[in-house]
Parts: sequence; C-alpha cells; structure tokens
Amino acid sequence: MRRKFLTLGLAGILLVSSLTGCAGKEQNTTETEDTEMTEDAAQTAEDEQKTGIAYESASDSQIDFSALQAENPDIFGWLYIPGTGIDDPILQSEEADDYYETRDAYGRDNASGALYTELANLKNMCDFNTVIHGRGDSDSAPFAGLYDFADPDFFEKHEYAYVYIDGNLLTYEIFAAYEREDTSLIRTYDFTYQTGCQQFIDDLYGTRVMGMNLREDFEQITPYNFLITLTTKKDAASDKQFVVVAALVGDVAGTIDRIVE
Repeated sequence: MRRKFLTLGLAGILLVSSLTGCAGKEQNTTETEDTEMTEDAAQTAEDEQKTGIAYESASDSQIDFSALQAENPDIFGWLYIPGTGIDDPILQSEEADDYYETRDAYGRDNASGALYTELANLKNMCDFNTVIHGRGDSDSAPFAGLYDFADPDFFEKHEYAYVYIDGNLLTYEIFAAYEREDTSLIRTYDFTYQTGCQQFIDDLYGTRVMGMNLREDFEQITPYNFLITLTTKKDAASDKQFVVVAALVGDVAGTIDRIVE
C-alpha cells in the first residue's frame, strides 16, 4: 500500500527579492564610476566566496547543496529550527554510525561533533522515523539549543522544524519533547515494519515522565506518517537522552513516500 499522510501544503516560507533604485545627482567624472565598479566587483567576489559549510544558513530559505557536497559528500540534508540556533548540515558516514559524534561537518576532529543519521536511515527522508543525533553537552554543540523544548512555554510557541534536502524542503511539526532511557531508537524499534513503527508510537504516548511536553491533537500519528526524532544528551555519562519528535506536514516537491509492510 502506498499512502501519504500528514503532507499538508506549505504556505509559509516565501523567498522575496526586491530590486530598488534611487535617482541622485549625475556624476561628472569617470573616477567616481570606476570606484563604484571596483567596489561592486569586490562585493560580488566576497559574496561568491560565502558559500559552503561555513557560510550556509537556512534562515534565507535556500541551501547550496552543490557547494556543501563539494566540501563533504557525506552532507545530505540541512536542519533549521527557528529560535534555537540550530541551523546545521546533516551527515551520514559509511565508515561508522557515530563517525560524526566527534567530528565536525568538514570531517575534522571536533569534540562538539556534527548532526548525523545512522546507516539504517535512508537519506531521502522517506523512513517512518529518521533519527538525527547531535551533541548537546556544550554551548558550541549543534544540539545545544534542543533543550529549549524542555520549557513548556518555548515548546508551545515553537512548532516547526525544517529539513532541506537536495531539491526539496520538508516541514515538520514538533509534537513531543521528553527524556527517555539512553538506548538506540534504531536498534530498539524496527522501523522497516509497521509493527515496529506502531510500538514506537504506543511507547511514546504511553510515556508519562515529569517534564514531558506533548502537543494536543497529535494522537492521530500512525505508521503511515513520516517522523524525525532529534536526540541528544547533556552529559555523555548520563543514562538519559532528550528527544524531540516531529511529524511531516509539508513536502514542497511531493516526493516523500514509501511502502508500508
């Protein structure tokens, strides 16, 4: 059975370009014109250099995947959550599931790590549950801002997360944030089968932990949904992980689909 679920149209993110001009006094010397042209050329060169991992940001509603993958082909997506400071590439390594836990998006050794998924997850975001990991144990860690969702007021006011993949923009509504046992979601639940997906849903709604934030009217989640679960820890030695779960509500290209067995 092929079925799309909770794929509402995206009416929000608009790219607006405005060209403005102004009339002033006519310049009488070619020196002024030459200076302006030189300054414009310098600015253009500077803008062209501002691409890739160091300068990309989803805050302007576009990501240059050609530039990113030229720097590191393991980059397949970009996660942006307004109001949290989370605006980073998502990677997947063929060397090891946790390769980017201690490496940055360039692949260099870095205690803060990068955002990453495990090999069990598809990179086209068509799994029932794509689990995105990131460290949150320092201010420089990519998921440091994820803990903002532990605050009920912040959780209530910040509903959406955006995932960019090459050729598509996906919008997810955040509906749960809570602490759970520090076990691997990928290994605990078999998300390739409907039974594993349903077990995750049952366990999520059956969780009654202090401080759990759960958005109302989301009891309709089923194995036909497309979820992301963001997971992090404040302390590497902790036996708890903090997770934020969101469901797909917008698929601009209309390509997210799968067969549910």
